[in-house]
Formats: sequence, structure tokens, C-alpha cells
Amino acid sequence: MKQLLSLTNISKTYNGNKIIALNEISFNCDKREVIAIIGSSGSGKSTLLRIIAGLEIPNSGQVILNQKIINNNSIFVRPEERDCSLVFQDFALFPNMTIKENIFFGKNSFKNKTLIKKLTDFTQINLFLNRYPHEISGGEQQRVALVRALSTNPSILLLDEPLSHLDNQLKDGIRVELMNFFKKIESTTLFVSHDTEDAMTMADKVIVLNNGKIVQMGSPTEIYQSPSSSYVAKLFGKTNIIPSKLFPDFPRQFTDSNSKEKVISVRPHEFKIIKNKSKNTKASILTGIVRSINSYGGFQMIRVKINNDIILSVQLPLSKTIETDQTINLKIDC
Repeated sequence: MKQLLSLTNISKTYNGNKIIALNEISFNCDKREVIAIIGSSGSGKSTLLRIIAGLEIPNSGQVILNQKIINNNSIFVRPEERDCSLVFQDFALFPNMTIKENIFFGKNSFKNKTLIKKLTDFTQINLFLNRYPHEISGGEQQRVALVRALSTNPSILLLDEPLSHLDNQLKDGIRVELMNFFKKIESTTLFVSHDTEDAMTMADKVIVLNNGKIVQMGSPTEIYQSPSSSYVAKLFGKTNIIPSKLFPDFPRQFTDSNSKEKVISVRPHEFKIIKNKSKNTKASILTGIVRSINSYGGFQMIRVKINNDIILSVQLPLSKTIETDQTINLKIDC
């Protein structure tokens, strides 16, 4: 697939180099690829988007878009001359314009009326095109900003928390629609999100940032199933970080940044209770005591104490009968 965007050794500092926002960031994006940039607050996610859009100037490094250098030590292409659109988290809608006027405010938007019609239909904003931004909800404003960015059919679409103001019911549907539509319009898409579900469901590739550095990059499945660190593992949902010596045959091992020992990440749903310990190898079984049981509607979460000092979270179906202080045997079932 043809490479559309390339970043090489992008670094950005503030306050006289005292604050490092980005440190030697390098990655490539292919045409039609959807990339999620994930990380904790202050990891540099939004700064990275703004550099690509031309709203921030890096201290060093190079950005190439459509085989054209748009950023390096001697070249800077202005934001309006870059073939990309950035959707801000605060929407940036014009309060004195109707929704329709906001959408059509942009280069080449009037040439894409068919595209805009499709966008307004599937995002369900076609019923209030003549209203003003203050007359619609925050979630509806978010969708308007998204449609406006897509209306110019940019080569690359940059989204800063694109679904953060949508309710959960609408968010699930929009995720699927966006994923399909990104492919149809052949636009490379980079989005920042605090919601790892957005990354898991919408992205082809996930880039995980921590303290301005890329700590892992790969497919959503690779990131979730084989995290490179405790930071990445915990970022993508509840997990158990336990010494690898308890399950020496478990393949997904990494070195914990704090203890420096080999550990593994086991999700609560990856444990299975077994009745007869003798049927399995001793090294692959843990025996513990159930300390608490909590119901979460569709499943129950139990906390199991093993080896006197380790507490494991284990997810079980509601149909599984379990009692506090019960002794159970656990193995990894994945």
C-alpha cells in the first residue's frame, strides 16, 4: 500500500527545553490507514496532531505528506496549504453561522455536495441544518465538526477525541459508520482518544505514547494481547500483572519498569477455574482463596488471594456458583 504520511524523529519541547512533549517520534501511515494515538494525559497525543496540521512547529524532525516535505529544519508549509483537516476537541464552530453554513465553510466544500449529503445522513444531523450551534447539544456539535472536516475530502483527517461528547448508544453506531466511511473516502485518518475502545474498534494501527515517546506500535489485537509493558497493559483495560514464574510457559512476558522482574499481563476473563489440579501440570496452576465477589450485571468479578501477597481479579459468568472464602484452582485459558 502507498505511503501517504511519514514522520521522522519529531521532537517538541516547551519552556526552554524543560518540558519534553515529544521525543524522537517516527512512524509512517499508508493511504487509507486508520491510526489511533493512545496515551495518558500529557503523553503528547494532541501535540503530535497539531504538528502534523501545522499548528505547532517541532524543534527537530521531518514530516512528509503526499511525498512533499511540509516540515523540517528549513521548510514549513502553512496549515491552510496542507491537504489535511483537524477536528478540535472543542468543535471550533462559528456561532453566527447555521449548521449548514458551518459545514460548507471550507475549501472545495461546495464541490462535494454528494459527499456532504451522505455525511449528514449517517451522522443524523440533516434534521437541524438550519439551526445555530447554540441550539443543538454538545454531541450534535461534535458530529457537525466531524462532517465539516470530512466535507473537503482531505488526504488526511486528524481527530482530537472525535467521539468524546457522544452518548454510548450513538457512539457504538458512529464507530462502525466512521470505520466504513473512512475506507470509502480513502482518507488516511489519525485520531487521538482517551477511550481505548475507539482504538480497538476503529483503528488498523495503534500508537501508544508515554512521556512523549512511542512505547508500542501495532495492530489493536497485538497491543491488547501482547503489551510491551505494564503501562500499555493497564491502559487497555483491567488486567493482572503477575510474576512470570507463576506461569513460566506463558509466552507474553515483559520486564516490569518498577520491579525489573519478568511479569505477564493476564486479563480477568483469561482465567479459568478448574476442579482437579492433578490433571494439569503443577507450574500452570494457582490455588487461592476467594476474598470478594461483585456482580456487574452481565458477569461477576471475584478477587482471589494467592501466595499471601498477590490478589488476582477474575471474571466469571453469572451462572458460575462461587462463595467467599472458597478455595479454587486457576489456570490461564487463552
